Amino acid sequence: MYAMVREFLERLGSGDELIEYSTGDKRIAMAVLLFRVVTADGKIRSNELKRYRQILEDELEIPPDEIDLFERVVRDESEAERSLFPFTAIVSKMPFETKRHILQLMRDLSVADSELHEFEINLVARTAELLGIGLDD
Repeated sequence: MYAMVREFLERLGSGDELIEYSTGDKRIAMAVLLFRVVTADGKIRSNELKRYRQILEDELEIPPDEIDLFERVVRDESEAERSLFPFTAIVSKMPFETKRHILQLMRDLSVADSELHEFEINLVARTAELLGIGLDD
């Protein structure tokens, strides 16, 4: 806790802009859906977590120095709201190609540990359903 306060004060003093993430942030919603895949089988494996962080940087454009903060917010949001609906409601407003890309990233994450768990399959399928994307899309 003290380290977080100190980091915040240092950043204020340095003139760097502190990034704030809110519940309605599209990136938070997408990241929660992705994080749910990482945790779906009850085990967080290092290769899944590494791929997840790579997606945060490359796809969601989270700056490397903000990854830890962003990840904490995502974990908090994921734990606070167990339903997929609040997150899919945000993502469902995005263009079709973006929604399809998120589902592809979810599928990629589901096999990042070289295993495909039934819970991961169900999660991706349910997310697709909530986003209004069929198997043929």
